[in-house]
Amino acid sequence: MSIDKQDAGYGTPNPEKKQRTGLPLSRLRRFVLLGIIVLFILQFVRVKILVGGLTGSLAVWFVTLIDIFAYADGLVSSRDFGMTALVSVLPVALIYLVFGRAFCGWVCPMDFLYELVGRMKNRSKKSELSSQRKGNISPKIGYGLAAAFLLISGLLEVPFFTNYLSHLTNFFRLLTGGVFFGMNLPVDRSVIIFSGSIIAGLLVLEFFFPRLWCRVFCPVGKTYGLFNKISLIRLSFAEGQCGECNLCDHMCYMKVKIARHIDETGLRDINCIYCGRCIDGCSTKGKLIKMRLWR
Repeated sequence: MSIDKQDAGYGTPNPEKKQRTGLPLSRLRRFVLLGIIVLFILQFVRVKILVGGLTGSLAVWFVTLIDIFAYADGLVSSRDFGMTALVSVLPVALIYLVFGRAFCGWVCPMDFLYELVGRMKNRSKKSELSSQRKGNISPKIGYGLAAAFLLISGLLEVPFFTNYLSHLTNFFRLLTGGVFFGMNLPVDRSVIIFSGSIIAGLLVLEFFFPRLWCRVFCPVGKTYGLFNKISLIRLSFAEGQCGECNLCDHMCYMKVKIARHIDETGLRDINCIYCGRCIDGCSTKGKLIKMRLWR
Protein backbone atom coordinates (compact mmCIF):
# COMPACT_ATOMS: atom_id res chain seq x y z
CA MET A 1 0.00 0.00 0.00
CA SER A 2 1.43 3.39 -0.93
CA ILE A 3 1.83 5.95 1.80
CA ASP A 4 0.44 9.42 1.39
CA LYS A 5 3.16 12.11 1.62
CA GLN A 6 1.24 13.93 4.29
CA ASP A 7 0.87 10.72 6.31
CA ALA A 8 4.63 10.13 6.21
CA GLY A 9 5.37 13.70 7.32
CA TYR A 10 4.30 15.83 10.23
CA GLY A 11 0.79 16.77 9.17
CA THR A 12 -2.44 15.19 10.19
CA PRO A 13 -3.77 12.29 8.14
CA ASN A 14 -5.49 13.04 4.87
CA PRO A 15 -9.16 13.54 5.88
CA GLU A 16 -10.47 12.50 2.48
CA LYS A 17 -8.52 9.29 2.68
CA LYS A 18 -9.34 8.39 6.30
CA GLN A 19 -12.90 9.71 6.55
CA ARG A 20 -12.48 10.20 10.31
CA THR A 21 -15.26 11.74 12.34
CA GLY A 22 -14.83 13.91 15.40
CA LEU A 23 -11.80 15.86 16.55
CA PRO A 24 -8.50 14.04 15.88
CA LEU A 25 -6.29 13.53 18.93
CA SER A 26 -3.42 15.30 17.19
CA ARG A 27 -5.59 18.42 16.93
CA LEU A 28 -7.06 18.08 20.41
CA ARG A 29 -3.61 18.04 22.00
CA ARG A 30 -2.76 21.29 20.19
CA PHE A 31 -5.72 22.94 21.92
CA VAL A 32 -4.52 21.53 25.26
CA LEU A 33 -0.97 22.82 24.72
CA LEU A 34 -2.06 26.27 23.58
CA GLY A 35 -4.49 26.46 26.48
CA ILE A 36 -1.66 25.76 28.96
CA ILE A 37 0.53 28.44 27.35
CA VAL A 38 -2.37 30.93 27.56
CA LEU A 39 -2.75 30.16 31.27
CA PHE A 40 0.94 30.97 31.76
CA ILE A 41 0.62 34.19 29.72
CA LEU A 42 -2.28 35.31 31.92
CA GLN A 43 0.16 35.75 34.81
CA PHE A 44 1.40 38.90 33.06
CA VAL A 45 -2.05 40.46 33.45
CA ARG A 46 -2.25 39.35 37.10
CA VAL A 47 -4.44 36.30 36.49
CA LYS A 48 -2.29 33.88 38.45
CA ILE A 49 -3.61 30.43 37.56
CA LEU A 50 -0.19 29.19 36.46
CA VAL A 51 2.89 31.20 37.43
CA GLY A 52 6.45 30.46 36.34
CA GLY A 53 7.13 27.90 33.62
CA LEU A 54 7.11 24.19 32.91
CA THR A 55 10.38 23.62 34.78
CA GLY A 56 8.87 24.99 37.98
CA SER A 57 5.53 26.64 38.55
CA LEU A 58 2.92 27.73 41.04
CA ALA A 59 -0.57 26.48 40.25
CA VAL A 60 -3.78 28.11 41.48
CA TRP A 61 -1.90 30.28 43.97
CA PHE A 62 -0.63 27.57 46.34
CA VAL A 63 0.41 24.28 44.61
CA THR A 64 4.11 24.36 43.75
CA LEU A 65 5.29 22.04 40.99
CA ILE A 66 8.85 21.13 39.97
CA ASP A 67 9.87 19.09 36.96
CA ILE A 68 11.45 15.77 37.96
CA PHE A 69 14.74 16.26 36.12
CA ALA A 70 14.94 19.87 37.34
CA TYR A 71 14.51 18.54 40.88
CA ALA A 72 17.36 16.04 40.39
CA ASP A 73 19.47 18.77 38.78
CA GLY A 74 18.92 21.08 41.74
CA LEU A 75 19.47 18.31 44.25
CA VAL A 76 22.92 17.29 42.98
CA SER A 77 24.03 20.90 42.53
CA SER A 78 22.93 22.12 45.97
CA ARG A 79 23.52 18.86 47.86
CA ASP A 80 20.60 19.94 49.98
CA PHE A 81 17.70 17.55 50.45
CA GLY A 82 14.96 20.09 51.10
CA MET A 83 11.43 19.03 51.96
CA THR A 84 9.94 22.00 50.09
CA ALA A 85 11.38 20.83 46.76
CA LEU A 86 10.42 17.21 47.50
CA VAL A 87 6.82 18.18 48.21
CA SER A 88 6.80 20.12 44.92
CA VAL A 89 8.09 17.23 42.82
CA LEU A 90 5.77 14.56 44.27
CA PRO A 91 2.58 15.82 42.52
CA VAL A 92 4.45 15.83 39.20
CA ALA A 93 5.66 12.26 39.81
CA LEU A 94 2.10 11.17 40.61
CA ILE A 95 0.82 12.76 37.39
CA TYR A 96 3.30 10.80 35.31
CA LEU A 97 2.62 7.59 37.17
CA VAL A 98 -0.78 7.95 35.54
CA PHE A 99 0.04 9.54 32.18
CA GLY A 100 3.63 8.43 31.54
CA ARG A 101 5.46 10.45 28.91
CA ALA A 102 2.30 12.18 27.71
CA PHE A 103 3.92 15.46 28.81
CA CYS A 104 6.05 15.44 25.65
CA GLY A 105 3.07 15.10 23.32
CA TRP A 106 0.46 17.18 25.12
CA VAL A 107 2.30 19.86 27.13
CA CYS A 108 5.84 20.45 25.84
CA PRO A 109 5.83 23.51 23.52
CA MET A 110 8.73 22.12 21.47
CA ASP A 111 6.47 19.43 20.06
CA PHE A 112 4.29 22.16 18.58
CA LEU A 113 7.28 24.11 17.23
CA TYR A 114 8.81 20.96 15.77
CA GLU A 115 5.58 20.17 13.97
CA LEU A 116 5.59 23.65 12.47
CA VAL A 117 9.15 23.05 11.24
CA GLY A 118 8.04 19.82 9.62
CA ARG A 119 5.10 21.47 7.90
CA MET A 120 7.21 24.31 6.57
CA LYS A 121 9.63 21.89 4.97
CA ASN A 122 8.56 21.02 1.47
CA ARG A 123 9.84 17.48 1.70
CA SER A 124 9.06 14.51 -0.46
CA LYS A 125 8.49 11.10 1.08
CA LYS A 126 11.98 10.11 -0.03
CA SER A 127 13.71 13.01 1.70
CA GLU A 128 11.59 12.50 4.82
CA LEU A 129 12.60 8.87 5.15
CA SER A 130 16.19 9.73 4.35
CA SER A 131 16.34 12.36 7.11
CA GLN A 132 14.90 9.85 9.54
CA ARG A 133 17.63 7.37 8.68
CA LYS A 134 20.29 10.04 9.32
CA GLY A 135 18.84 10.53 12.79
CA ASN A 136 18.98 6.81 13.57
CA ILE A 137 20.97 7.02 16.82
CA SER A 138 20.42 4.73 19.79
CA PRO A 139 18.06 6.36 22.33
CA LYS A 140 20.18 4.87 25.12
CA ILE A 141 22.71 7.65 24.54
CA GLY A 142 20.24 10.04 26.16
CA TYR A 143 20.57 8.37 29.55
CA GLY A 144 24.33 8.82 29.46
CA LEU A 145 23.85 12.44 28.46
CA ALA A 146 21.38 13.00 31.32
CA ALA A 147 23.90 11.52 33.77
CA ALA A 148 26.62 13.76 32.32
CA PHE A 149 24.45 16.86 32.84
CA LEU A 150 23.87 15.87 36.47
CA LEU A 151 27.59 15.30 36.95
CA ILE A 152 28.37 18.75 35.54
CA SER A 153 25.75 20.28 37.83
CA GLY A 154 27.34 18.58 40.81
CA LEU A 155 30.81 19.77 39.89
CA LEU A 156 29.76 23.36 39.17
CA GLU A 157 27.25 23.44 42.04
CA VAL A 158 24.77 24.98 39.62
CA PRO A 159 21.80 23.20 37.95
CA PHE A 160 23.57 23.42 34.60
CA PHE A 161 21.00 21.92 32.23
CA THR A 162 17.97 23.47 33.92
CA ASN A 163 19.48 26.95 34.12
CA TYR A 164 21.16 27.17 30.73
CA LEU A 165 20.25 24.46 28.22
CA SER A 166 16.71 23.36 29.06
CA HIS A 167 14.28 23.94 26.20
CA LEU A 168 11.54 24.52 28.77
CA THR A 169 13.51 27.14 30.68
CA ASN A 170 14.61 28.94 27.53
CA PHE A 171 11.18 28.82 25.92
CA PHE A 172 9.55 30.53 28.89
CA ARG A 173 12.42 32.99 29.27
CA LEU A 174 11.94 33.89 25.62
CA LEU A 175 8.17 34.10 26.09
CA THR A 176 8.53 36.28 29.19
CA GLY A 177 11.13 38.50 27.53
CA GLY A 178 8.90 38.92 24.49
CA VAL A 179 5.92 39.92 26.64
CA PHE A 180 8.02 42.37 28.67
CA PHE A 181 9.48 43.85 25.49
CA GLY A 182 6.02 44.20 23.96
CA MET A 183 4.72 45.88 27.12
CA ASN A 184 7.72 48.23 27.18
CA LEU A 185 8.90 46.85 30.51
CA PRO A 186 12.56 46.45 31.57
CA VAL A 187 14.07 43.32 30.06
CA ASP A 188 17.59 41.98 29.70
CA ARG A 189 18.06 41.64 25.95
CA SER A 190 21.06 39.36 26.40
CA VAL A 191 18.76 36.82 28.05
CA ILE A 192 16.35 37.02 25.11
CA ILE A 193 19.22 36.57 22.66
CA PHE A 194 20.65 33.60 24.58
CA SER A 195 17.32 31.82 25.03
CA GLY A 196 16.34 32.60 21.43
CA SER A 197 19.63 31.08 20.25
CA ILE A 198 19.02 27.86 22.21
CA ILE A 199 15.50 27.48 20.79
CA ALA A 200 16.70 28.36 17.28
CA GLY A 201 19.48 25.79 17.57
CA LEU A 202 16.96 23.10 18.51
CA LEU A 203 14.76 24.06 15.56
CA VAL A 204 17.75 23.81 13.19
CA LEU A 205 18.52 20.37 14.64
CA GLU A 206 14.90 19.42 14.04
CA PHE A 207 15.08 20.62 10.44
CA PHE A 208 17.93 18.26 9.57
CA PHE A 209 17.27 15.46 12.09
CA PRO A 210 13.54 15.19 12.88
CA ARG A 211 12.78 14.46 16.54
CA LEU A 212 16.39 13.54 17.31
CA TRP A 213 16.30 15.79 20.37
CA CYS A 214 13.07 14.22 21.64
CA ARG A 215 13.98 10.61 20.90
CA VAL A 216 17.62 10.60 21.93
CA PHE A 217 19.01 13.64 23.73
CA CYS A 218 16.34 15.32 25.88
CA PRO A 219 16.97 14.40 29.54
CA VAL A 220 13.49 15.56 30.53
CA GLY A 221 11.88 13.24 28.00
CA LYS A 222 14.18 10.36 28.92
CA THR A 223 13.16 10.78 32.56
CA TYR A 224 9.46 10.72 31.76
CA GLY A 225 9.98 7.80 29.40
CA LEU A 226 10.89 5.63 32.38
CA PHE A 227 7.37 6.20 33.73
CA ASN A 228 5.89 4.58 30.61
CA LYS A 229 6.86 1.17 31.97
CA ILE A 230 4.71 1.57 35.09
CA SER A 231 2.17 4.30 34.24
CA LEU A 232 -1.54 3.56 34.11
CA ILE A 233 -1.90 4.76 30.53
CA ARG A 234 -0.79 2.58 27.63
CA LEU A 235 -1.43 1.91 23.97
CA SER A 236 -4.08 -0.77 23.77
CA PHE A 237 -4.85 -2.97 20.77
CA ALA A 238 -8.35 -4.31 20.24
CA GLU A 239 -9.09 -7.52 18.42
CA GLY A 240 -9.66 -6.75 14.77
CA GLN A 241 -8.38 -7.05 11.29
CA CYS A 242 -5.11 -5.20 10.74
CA GLY A 243 -4.56 -4.19 7.13
CA GLU A 244 -0.78 -4.41 7.61
CA CYS A 245 -0.34 -1.01 5.98
CA ASN A 246 2.17 0.05 8.67
CA LEU A 247 0.70 3.56 8.68
CA CYS A 248 0.89 3.57 12.48
CA ASP A 249 4.67 3.15 12.26
CA HIS A 250 5.05 5.79 9.56
CA MET A 251 2.89 8.26 11.48
CA CYS A 252 5.01 7.91 14.63
CA TYR A 253 7.82 10.46 14.55
CA MET A 254 9.17 8.95 17.78
CA LYS A 255 9.93 5.74 15.84
CA VAL A 256 7.91 3.48 18.11
CA LYS A 257 7.42 0.14 16.36
CA ILE A 258 3.69 -0.31 16.76
CA ALA A 259 2.71 -2.68 13.95
CA ARG A 260 4.86 -5.54 15.23
CA HIS A 261 2.94 -5.51 18.53
CA ILE A 262 -0.54 -5.22 17.06
CA ASP A 263 -1.40 -8.84 17.95
CA GLU A 264 -0.60 -8.19 21.61
CA THR A 265 -2.93 -6.63 24.16
CA GLY A 266 -0.93 -3.42 24.49
CA LEU A 267 2.38 -1.62 24.24
CA ARG A 268 4.55 0.28 26.71
CA ASP A 269 7.46 1.97 24.97
CA ILE A 270 9.73 4.55 26.63
CA ASN A 271 9.62 6.72 23.49
CA CYS A 272 5.82 6.80 23.19
CA ILE A 273 4.47 10.28 23.96
CA TYR A 274 0.81 9.25 23.54
CA CYS A 275 0.28 11.88 20.86
CA GLY A 276 -2.41 9.84 19.11
CA ARG A 277 -0.93 10.09 15.61
CA CYS A 278 -0.97 6.31 15.26
CA ILE A 279 -4.65 6.28 16.20
CA ASP A 280 -5.50 9.09 13.75
CA GLY A 281 -3.49 7.41 11.00
CA CYS A 282 -4.87 3.87 11.43
CA SER A 283 -7.18 2.86 8.59
CA THR A 284 -9.57 1.29 11.15
CA LYS A 285 -10.49 4.82 12.27
CA GLY A 286 -9.40 4.33 15.86
CA LYS A 287 -11.05 0.95 16.38
CA LEU A 288 -7.86 -1.10 16.48
CA ILE A 289 -5.46 1.22 18.36
CA LYS A 290 -6.61 3.05 21.49
CA MET A 291 -5.17 4.84 24.51
CA ARG A 292 -6.47 3.38 27.74
CA LEU A 293 -5.76 3.39 31.42
CA TRP A 294 -4.59 0.06 32.72
CA ARG A 295 -7.46 -2.09 33.91
